[in-house]
Amino acid sequence: MGASAGIGLGLVAALCWGISDVLVTQAARRIGVGRLMIFFEGIGLIATSLVLVTRPGGPRGTPGAWALMAALGLLNCAGAFLLYRAFQVGTLAIVSPLASGYAVVTALLALLTGERPPLLPLLGSCVLIAGIVVITRLQYTGAVQSLAGLPETLGVVVTFGIFYWGLGLVTPSLGIYWPIFALRATRVVAGLVIARGRSFVHPSDVPWGGLTIAAVLCTTAFVAFNLGITTSSTVIVVTLASLASAVTVVLARLTLHEHLNPGQWLGVGLILVGVLLVSR
Repeated sequence: MGASAGIGLGLVAALCWGISDVLVTQAARRIGVGRLMIFFEGIGLIATSLVLVTRPGGPRGTPGAWALMAALGLLNCAGAFLLYRAFQVGTLAIVSPLASGYAVVTALLALLTGERPPLLPLLGSCVLIAGIVVITRLQYTGAVQSLAGLPETLGVVVTFGIFYWGLGLVTPSLGIYWPIFALRATRVVAGLVIARGRSFVHPSDVPWGGLTIAAVLCTTAFVAFNLGITTSSTVIVVTLASLASAVTVVLARLTLHEHLNPGQWLGVGLILVGVLLVSR
């Protein structure tokens, strides 16, 4: 498979992640973050297990790699909780592209540990920060009244930024799929802890259809992304997959009736451009 396959797989990943974020947001606002992590990640764990069934061999890697993966898993759980919380209380059209700023943290960590990224990612970091400033300094109009979810989203940027930097240290030893399985399992346990002592949710109140579709789409996105970077240009696939935020923004406008003023749309646009440049 060549460049055309990479383009197709990158677009599949972007579309799947973008739709999944909207469905997860709707579920979070209905059943809460703890319960969401139990049901969504539980379904995702099943989906990931089905993928692993088709893969030959079992878990591999050194004890040190698994220990690091465990630490990264806990950090990722914190980021996932903050992300779902931001989806629950914030404006998705802003939360999604802003959360994509974890790429800046990842790039900075890579720089500090000896990597020398080219000019475009550094320029993208500046553009992304400019977009954040524009969004946070302008007031909302229409149905949205506050910057709710912004602190949580900034936490996502930090935790996911560190996580994705660290993930590059363990995947050569553990492979692509087993870390995803470990993350799903850790998130389910975290959801059980978060939801402990809270009122029971009747099964009929859980949006099973939406969560199942979201979990399958999320798993499909991971598979498409991983397949794309192993069969085609990483630059092409990463750049196109980062368009997931653009998909989420458009769908949030259409399905959640979120309204931003022109200045904030400019900020969203700057963030998306920054994400694209960082991924180059």
